[in-house]
Amino acid sequence: MVDLSFEMQALVDQLEPIARPGGKGRVLVFLGASKKAGTSTIAREFARAAAARSRRGVWLFDLDFARNLHSKALADTKAPVFDASFGRQPFWRAAPEGARARLVARQCDTHLYVTEFQRARSSIERLEFGKSREYWNAVRGSIDLAVIDAPGASRSALPIAAEADGVILVADEAGWNERSIAARREAIERQGGVVAGIVCNRAQHAARRAA
Repeated sequence: MVDLSFEMQALVDQLEPIARPGGKGRVLVFLGASKKAGTSTIAREFARAAAARSRRGVWLFDLDFARNLHSKALADTKAPVFDASFGRQPFWRAAPEGARARLVARQCDTHLYVTEFQRARSSIERLEFGKSREYWNAVRGSIDLAVIDAPGASRSALPIAAEADGVILVADEAGWNERSIAARREAIERQGGVVAGIVCNRAQHAARRAA
């Protein structure tokens, strides 16, 4: 395993200006500019670095609802579980309506939590992400930072990216594609989102390229 603590601490420092006024928390999306860019690794290590200086907590949102890989990797099955609804309409929609499902957060460390999607077997036919400004505002009022892992090249996470305080695109050095990155950025900005930076993963000479 590669130690990314130095790079992630530097990234946390550089993203401090994104902090919202009034002491409210931030919502940051880590979005893959291509498949297999290593987005999940970057998001996880960033959340860990940020949690080290957090007081109200850092929540790592795993948008891979089917596998819950972050929860399996970071949290003990007996770890305390918290409701992740924040008392608001969620950012995800399940069909058919009334399907038995919920999003919870498991405690991984003193200030680090990771989400886990729980559902009754065979209860959901379709799942999609949508806008939910009230939800993310409630998140900002409750925790220091939400780190959203949205890997892959799917457009399904764009509604969430549009309501975040910043989007960090993650691209693999070996598959660096300027056109693909530009297209991803334009798609985010068309919906009102803000691309705060680009992480060049597995780079030999630099850990990050500025946006």
